[in-house]
Amino acid sequence: MSSALKRTGAVACVMAALVLTAPVVLAEQGTELLVDGLTQSHIWDRGAPVRAMSLSPLACAQPDVSTLQAILPVVTDHGSHASGVVYATNRVLTAAHAVKGGGQFYVRIGEASHAAKLLMVDHVSDLAVLSVDTQSIEPLHISGFDPTESQPVWAVGYPRAQAMMTSTGVVQSNREGTVYASASIDLGQSGGGLLICQDGAWEMLGMLRGYGAYLQGDHYVKLTNHSVSVAAATITEFLRSYR
Repeated sequence: MSSALKRTGAVACVMAALVLTAPVVLAEQGTELLVDGLTQSHIWDRGAPVRAMSLSPLACAQPDVSTLQAILPVVTDHGSHASGVVYATNRVLTAAHAVKGGGQFYVRIGEASHAAKLLMVDHVSDLAVLSVDTQSIEPLHISGFDPTESQPVWAVGYPRAQAMMTSTGVVQSNREGTVYASASIDLGQSGGGLLICQDGAWEMLGMLRGYGAYLQGDHYVKLTNHSVSVAAATITEFLRSYR
């Protein structure tokens, strides 16, 4: 795949929607990074139902089944593969850059793909909402807490149009509505969830939108442990503004 990159600094934010024709890339100004390597990943079998270990509600060692089921693959008719989060009944939050240019939108629930309608979009904040029958999926609560440095987080989405992947890390910083974390992500995970466990309950601290990269010669190299998310406060403001 080829990509056009706008050079605006030593560090870029690569938008993490997978486009089979050409990737969507956005470069942002350089930022200081605290990449600490505290990342673990788990890839779920695409053909099997989502499973999680049986844990005490306060253990917070791994997102539970209900939480994982709220994060779904999103596809458009122009070849974009991304992720989305069920935040309310029949409503899926995803990344605006993932649906840009699309005319038809689909959300996969189980083994079936369901047609969805684009209800709201804001390309500045990189947020979009799809309307689709979410069936019995329990919506994931949007956190009302501000991110704090070194707070444990889980990044969940569908990289490269394949199986669900979860990775763990910590919050590195929270600046101007953007959460930087050491939980690793890849193409296709835009629109997925950056999760926290608060008093035994799983919440969405942010929506995944890209990963960090640094300029090496004439191309960007991905930072292994650096994801970029839209903060929960920005998501809440966006949803309120469109009511």
